[in-house]
Amino acid sequence: MNGLLAKQKGMTLTGWMTVVALVIFFALLGMRIIPIYLENLTVKDVVEALEEEPLITKRSAQEVKSMIMKRLDINGVYDLKSEHVTVKKSPGVMKIDITYTVQKKLVGNMELLISFSEQKELISN
Repeated sequence: MNGLLAKQKGMTLTGWMTVVALVIFFALLGMRIIPIYLENLTVKDVVEALEEEPLITKRSAQEVKSMIMKRLDINGVYDLKSEHVTVKKSPGVMKIDITYTVQKKLVGNMELLISFSEQKELISN
């Protein structure tokens, strides 16, 4: 029995193939997911930047929505459509809600479906 244990060193070909397959799968998953989350960070930044706009609550809801869509377009966010952005205005308060899903092909017939929801309430100064 001791002689048999002394001969076993390293992984078999099947073991290496399994490890390589797992590394490739997670690398592919990372390459698909990371850009989606980076795009969502851009959406968050655009929404947060609205807080610094002077007299933002004095503008109409349509103007603010148009401003958001222009900024997203400039920053290269193409998965977000105008119907995903909701701007509601009441006296002194503006509520912004951006809710959307991103669906990307992963491999074969497997797809990723990731949902995002960002809300911001802007209060007049």
